[in-house]
Amino acid sequence: MFVTAKKRMMKIGVLCMVLPLLLVGCVGGEDSMELPTKMWGDIHVTVQTRPPKVKAGMIEFMVLAAIKGKKPENELVVSLRMEGTQKWHQAIQDGFLGVYRRVVQVRDPAKDVLAVKLRVKKSDKEKILYFPLALQQPTALVEE
Repeated sequence: MFVTAKKRMMKIGVLCMVLPLLLVGCVGGEDSMELPTKMWGDIHVTVQTRPPKVKAGMIEFMVLAAIKGKKPENELVVSLRMEGTQKWHQAIQDGFLGVYRRVVQVRDPAKDVLAVKLRVKKSDKEKILYFPLALQQPTALVEE
């Protein structure tokens, strides 16, 4: 009986040493990247990308719109395109979180400029904001 309890304690000890190493391996991944925030009135507009570092190919752009940087703005119609192309691609609203997503073709990340057209629903107010992809930077960690 003493041998069984000793083996059980050994297994628990090994598990306690290995488990933190496994959990540390699950943390992190690629840093989130974003383009510098732009303003339209009191709406702060930030663009993030998936994958985090933009390269040539199909890239998912997430447009985050927030009133005064805090309250989600979900009364927008958001369309995206690379500057120089004719066709606008309407983004899909991701719930009522002020997040809009769309995949757009990127040809040259060093030179391409993302154009984001914002239009207030049931209104004729609209604005086009330009985000040069070369200005992409790691997301700032906010501490409150």
